[in-house]
Amino acid sequence: MVYGIVSNLDTTNTLEVFHSKKINEDNIVHVNHLSNLGGILKSGDAVYVMSVNRFLRVGQVLGFGRLCMSKGVSLRFITQPYLDITVGKHWKPAVINQMTKMMYIERSAIARMSSACKYTNEYWDYLCETFEMMNVELLAQTFANDGLMKRGG
Repeated sequence: MVYGIVSNLDTTNTLEVFHSKKINEDNIVHVNHLSNLGGILKSGDAVYVMSVNRFLRVGQVLGFGRLCMSKGVSLRFITQPYLDITVGKHWKPAVINQMTKMMYIERSAIARMSSACKYTNEYWDYLCETFEMMNVELLAQTFANDGLMKRGG
C-alpha cells in the first residue's frame, strides 16, 4: 500500500502530488494520527510526506523513520530526498546523530527556561510546541534539496 502523511501546513497542492503518486484519499493520514499508521504498515509499503517539517517534532521523525526501517517500509520526503528510506537506502549515522543532537538541544533549552521562568501549564505547552516546531523546521532546511547536507554537496 501507498500512504501519505499531512499536517496543517499542507494545501491542495499536497493532495495533487499525492494523487500523482497513486495515494488513495483513504490512505492519507494526519500527522496527529501517526501511531495508527505505524500499526498497519507492513514490508513493501511506501509512505510519502511533502517535507520533514510536517512532523511535530524531531523525535517523531526519528521514531517513525526507525519504525519504517525496521518494518521494511519506504519513507519518502518530497522536498528532502536525502532523508528517504528505501530498500538498500537508510539514514547514515551522521543523520541520526544530527537528529539526536537536535533533540538534546531542544530538551536542554526547555529545561533551562523551566528553571528560570514560572509560567502556566498552557503557556509551557505553547513554548514547548514552539521549540519543537522551530527545531523540525531547522531539520527540514538542513536536509532540503539546496540545504547544507544535500547529497553530493
